[in-house]
Amino acid sequence: MTNPHGDFIWYELMSPDPDASKRFYDAVVGWDIEPQPSGEMDYRMINIPGAGNAGGVMRISAEMQEHGARPGWLGYLAVDDVDAMVKAVEQHGGKTLMPPHDLPGVGRFAMITDPQGAPLYVMKPTPPPGQEGTASTVFSVDQPMHVRWNELITSDPEGAVHFYKQHFGWHQQGEMDMGPMGSYR
Repeated sequence: MTNPHGDFIWYELMSPDPDASKRFYDAVVGWDIEPQPSGEMDYRMINIPGAGNAGGVMRISAEMQEHGARPGWLGYLAVDDVDAMVKAVEQHGGKTLMPPHDLPGVGRFAMITDPQGAPLYVMKPTPPPGQEGTASTVFSVDQPMHVRWNELITSDPEGAVHFYKQHFGWHQQGEMDMGPMGSYR
């Protein structure tokens, strides 16, 4: 994939009930989530009619819940080297929730947290054969049915800005005074 380091390249909904998630998101957003998993694991692709995949839905098993997994959306960020990123994140106060590993035909990825505990995936994808020069389009500010906004709620906005700038090349631009709640950045 040709997305630069730090781009959102995939989104995953972790759900205890993928069938209910399908009913909700198909009706509200217009997606067409696969009705049944295509493999051994209950993982279903989120299809944007006429535009490809927008992410995936993974069933949270009882075992995953026992280890702290909760329903929610997680983003995957493109990185040049998953192993190096995991080491750098750990050196700067983040944690590894799932160590780097390869998924044949998909790529190498790991689940980490930032220093305040917000989880995310880092990934070096393996493009499908014949699509080596394409970029992920799951994030788009102007296309319908795509993720258009990512927001981090954190206990340390200054630390988060520094962390994401340092590791993913992001920049913080402007802010809005929210009164007693502080600045929205």
